[in-house]
Amino acid sequence: MRMPILTLLTLLAYHASAQFIRIDSILFKGNEKTKNQILIRELDFKPGDSIAINTLDTRLEFNRRKLMNTNLFIWVKADLNQLPNGRLKISFEFLEQWYILGYPIFQLADRNLNDWWSRGHDLNRSIYGIHFIHNNFQGRNEKLMIKAETGFTQKLDFTYSNPYLDQKKTVGLAINASYSTSKIIPYKTKNDTLQYLTDEKILRERWAGGITLRKRFKFYDLQTLELKYAHTIVADTILKLNPNYFALNTKEQNFTQLLYTYSYDFRDLIAYPLRGRKFDITLNKVGILPADQVDFWEITGAMAYFFDLGSKFFLTTQVKGKISKNTDIPYANIRGLGYGNEIVRGYELNVLDGKSYFLNRNTVKFQLLNKIFKLPFLPIKQFNQIPVAIYPTAFYDFAYVSNNFSENENKLVNQWIFGGGLGIDVVTYYNLVCKFGFPITNGNKIGMVIGIGREF
Repeated sequence: MRMPILTLLTLLAYHASAQFIRIDSILFKGNEKTKNQILIRELDFKPGDSIAINTLDTRLEFNRRKLMNTNLFIWVKADLNQLPNGRLKISFEFLEQWYILGYPIFQLADRNLNDWWSRGHDLNRSIYGIHFIHNNFQGRNEKLMIKAETGFTQKLDFTYSNPYLDQKKTVGLAINASYSTSKIIPYKTKNDTLQYLTDEKILRERWAGGITLRKRFKFYDLQTLELKYAHTIVADTILKLNPNYFALNTKEQNFTQLLYTYSYDFRDLIAYPLRGRKFDITLNKVGILPADQVDFWEITGAMAYFFDLGSKFFLTTQVKGKISKNTDIPYANIRGLGYGNEIVRGYELNVLDGKSYFLNRNTVKFQLLNKIFKLPFLPIKQFNQIPVAIYPTAFYDFAYVSNNFSENENKLVNQWIFGGGLGIDVVTYYNLVCKFGFPITNGNKIGMVIGIGREF
């Protein structure tokens, strides 16, 4: 006998003796490629378990979101059925993503769209090529990715990852190898802006590779250990423009790198979280072997909280910081703020070099739209159902970057900087997040910024 979840819970609540209800079975529907054992790993209940009636709807929704966080599905639906014996049959229905993708790519080579536009929006500063991705190799959430790129940089990259090596599905492995060359590279930061050199000859050649082991504890705790190696050669011209590009005024750099990361991730949706919390800490040692030409360590920590304020309003607050050993670090290995999400909104055009930094980002969101649009004229089911969510936002960020280099030609470091404004976030299928912002910085600058990617 099938009935709506709320009706079922109401009837059960009338039975004073029925404080718990037992799960009879769990069924999966629509996972044509993904194996059941991968889905069972994500659930915090199993057949035979008894669940408190007053928490049943919360538990069901919570586990539905955990299945969505595997990044294997466009949507996941959950349902309950009461059997004649009084027990529950729990069902999950899926629409799987299109896992095998081979497509041409075109992307900008600069740090973000705003940086590219400020440099004259020249299409020569772009990267194009072919990507092949299998996001659910063998139906076990394995990932196989091959990239061949040319244009601003030339790159060949191979990555394979398997999150479930052991029988308990707690140990994972990833390997990566890449080769790249570039005729346009940044060689220095001046006035908080990257300075580029362009040449007809190759200015930088790089080989890199790494192996990552990961251990997942229960559902939310993850530890990773990464071992990386990099070999880079730059042209003599780079050293003339910046003798500290590599250490010891050399045009060649070799080093091994060891990173340990602990992460606790308790968010409702990884692509665009609205509720939950996340903590990360990374210990990074660059230069392990005696022959390595770089030697420093750094610690990076981050935490983020996501609050449901009610009436479709949400609050996100994020804090991130880094400290490095107080020693000489070559310019090529310094990374402060200005890359990816490590940025004060309103300063998308700037790079703030430094060994240590503190960053705080705060966003208030309103859920204006959250709907799945159906396009019946498209025959492929992975593309004719498009989830779209729209969130008007208000944000306020501030940061401090410590820079004690002997030669400092930048003005935004060693002081507090602030940025706030309004924006709109658009979230759609395949975890695509588009951001449109109108920030005002502490320099009273007003403009529009555009970004694509996750917030944290």
